Amino acid sequence: MRQLWLMVCAAFLMLAACTVPGAAPSTEPSAPPLPSPAASAGAGSLPPASGDGSEAQEAAGRPEATPVQDPEGLTAALEGCVSFGEGEAGVSLKTAIAAADLLDWTEANAKDSSIDAMAAHLGGWLAGLDPERQSQFWANWPMVEEQAWAMVRDLPGQLPLLADAGDPQDYDHYTPACFERLTCAVEQYLEED
Repeated sequence: MRQLWLMVCAAFLMLAACTVPGAAPSTEPSAPPLPSPAASAGAGSLPPASGDGSEAQEAAGRPEATPVQDPEGLTAALEGCVSFGEGEAGVSLKTAIAAADLLDWTEANAKDSSIDAMAAHLGGWLAGLDPERQSQFWANWPMVEEQAWAMVRDLPGQLPLLADAGDPQDYDHYTPACFERLTCAVEQYLEED
């Protein structure tokens, strides 16, 4: 058993020496050192450490939650989801506008905003609404989400509807992963609520 333990420790040390820049001498003197994850993400992309365990997060290779980028834009996009109700005239056009606003925000900001921060922003925004408007958001969310996914998957097929809605979209295509980050934030909020 001790021999197995020593072999595991030796393998771990060899792996650490191979993956940590500067931990072992390089066999290629002209090869540049591998950048650290923080360096490859760009200088200053991680928030400064505070005394609440952020050093442990960074040491574990998990960056701190990135704050919501353009929080006012996200708030405005969310507000668009409560500006109409089912059965109103033009609900499909209003749904398309709300979906386009959310997609525009996610395309520009979601990849640089953590899911945790987006979920917290959603929670704060909802807490500021009266119960009727909160209910309106949750009643409209499935329609808006469905319309947004339709635009992500086939924007050319949605262009006639968007033209009738005044061409609210800012992009000629949308990245599925960006909108998916926002939908994950909504799901996370629902799980925590």
